[in-house]
Amino acid sequence: MSEADAIRARVPDALRAYGETRATVLEAGVVDQRLKELCARYIAEDDEVVNYSTSDAFDERDRAALDWVHAIAWNSDMADADLWNRLRANFSEPELVELGYFIAFTLGQSHWLRTLGLEKSETI
Repeated sequence: MSEADAIRARVPDALRAYGETRATVLEAGVVDQRLKELCARYIAEDDEVVNYSTSDAFDERDRAALDWVHAIAWNSDMADADLWNRLRANFSEPELVELGYFIAFTLGQSHWLRTLGLEKSETI
């Protein structure tokens, strides 16, 4: 059991809820795992991902998702009509719901775990 799960286990319902989220959203679901990992790397401020807008390594779907990560995590004003049009052009409604939940959950977990002094690698 990871240190983070040991802490969650102090409240068994919290550990169960996290386990369900991990199984159904973080590790499974309708959104490609590669894209989720890319979003998590952006939240972790991975140097290879932070400058995505000027890199040829990312396609429009990746860029739309990463722009949404940025809007959710750091600048909600970026969630304008243009971003929503790009998101809707690249993702189904269920994908948007799952990806938004993934981004919000991963962001919150990463901040919480850092306050506990745990490694960034435990955030996913």
